[in-house]
Amino acid sequence: MKQEIKFGTDGWRGIVGFDYTEEKIKIISSGISDYLREKYSLSQPEGPASREQKDTHENLSTGGQDNDRMQNQGNCSQEKTPKVVIGYDTRFLSDRFAKTAAAIFFQNGIGTYLSDNFITTPALSKAVVDNKADLGVMITASHNPYYYNGYKIKGPYGGSATMDIVKPLEDKVNAIFNNKEARSLPNNNIPRDPQNSYTECDFLQNYKKYVLSLADTDVIKKNFNFPVVIDAMYGAGQGLCREIYKELSSSEIIEIHGHKNASFGTINPEPIGNNLNGAIKILKEKKSMLAICLDGDGDRIGAIGENGNFVSSHHIFAILLKYLVKNDKLSGKVVKTVSTSSIIDRICTKYGLELLTKPIGFKYISEEILAGGVIMGGEESGGLWVSGYMPERDGIFMGLKLIEVLCRENKSVNEVLKDIYNEFGYFVYRRADYEIDNTRKERLRDYLSKNIPDILKAEMNSKPVTIDGFKYVLKDGSWIMIRPSGTEAVIRIYAESDTNEKLDILHNFGRKIMESV
Repeated sequence: MKQEIKFGTDGWRGIVGFDYTEEKIKIISSGISDYLREKYSLSQPEGPASREQKDTHENLSTGGQDNDRMQNQGNCSQEKTPKVVIGYDTRFLSDRFAKTAAAIFFQNGIGTYLSDNFITTPALSKAVVDNKADLGVMITASHNPYYYNGYKIKGPYGGSATMDIVKPLEDKVNAIFNNKEARSLPNNNIPRDPQNSYTECDFLQNYKKYVLSLADTDVIKKNFNFPVVIDAMYGAGQGLCREIYKELSSSEIIEIHGHKNASFGTINPEPIGNNLNGAIKILKEKKSMLAICLDGDGDRIGAIGENGNFVSSHHIFAILLKYLVKNDKLSGKVVKTVSTSSIIDRICTKYGLELLTKPIGFKYISEEILAGGVIMGGEESGGLWVSGYMPERDGIFMGLKLIEVLCRENKSVNEVLKDIYNEFGYFVYRRADYEIDNTRKERLRDYLSKNIPDILKAEMNSKPVTIDGFKYVLKDGSWIMIRPSGTEAVIRIYAESDTNEKLDILHNFGRKIMESV
């Protein structure tokens, strides 16, 4: 069967109006409904919704309401039928796409609970756990450009859906996509009366309590007396992050880009590079000690130090990993993706921690977290996890943990980083993305799978690492990785070294290799 709709490293994404359409949202939601009905051995629903969900809505209502769609807080239901929890971000039409999905699930007899406002992906994941849902659906394209949207799927444990969930879902979805008759069935249409459908819920209150419960709030309250900038990047973390931090701070919390903007202010909502120039400017003007920067759906983090310097997720990973070992006395496994800094390797070696290296995509880290014994996991793109949290990355929570470190050690982030460099070595890291047509992208992939580029052969220390792309480790410990994207017409070049000059050379090598094919 031809797989037209594929769930890549973090769900399915497409350009709105071209790949990403309301029809495809209906198809995907119908396929997931088929998966859940089969799981529960349910027959096709007789009407817009099963009698059982109608009964559940009636039990939930107060004041004798006839309307099936109601407002609730936190836990939305108690019944033992298939359940899906749905959230959405601040992107153009995300709320409409989420309501389309909700209507399809409800009409197929699935207990359907939709956020009553935009929320972050971690807040959605927490709602999945709280409501004992079978799956979570998040309408978001995360850090992608404004003209994209996406459809993330979360497992019942509150993290990225593992392949044993994703594969049968894909099969069900594509069976409908490839069957024109199935695509036009009445139960794939939105109910005419949108009021007679799903339940709307407030998922944020439980999420805020959860995040605060997992930080050392006593230490933070005692020493959180320095101003912090939050760059919400026009995303779903706006307002929410500031509200959580403000509960613990005696100083000013300054939020920027804290409103909806359909074009994300002409930047990609990814906390890296030039996207953070606005945050750097405000940090310097306000003489702030730290800026916490979130991506579009609030599950990734970047930061800015007191001098206006970028503090990447690699730096935050290193800071928090050392903190977990030294302060919390944790030991166990550490999981990183193949494109993540080798400083994590050096920290693991020093403290006797087992290091697992995985393909790019947080779902691979989630699988190891679910298997047990992991104290921390992280990826290059800003997704981090620490022991005790649900198996999900969270930019807001990681920012709070970083603040906890600074408050406990009574140091600035750059002072903490200086300690890291003195103990484990200085490093510089950079990723560059290049748009390329798919034909050239596949040609490069084919070439690198069969050849080691001549420009790198003499300096290589070992065989290429081909876990997810093509990574070449050099004799001095520097490395370069070339990775054709699995979801976009993009080539990504990653490199790490101990000087900026070497880093520039490595990126020049990468461009020459890309352009030679």
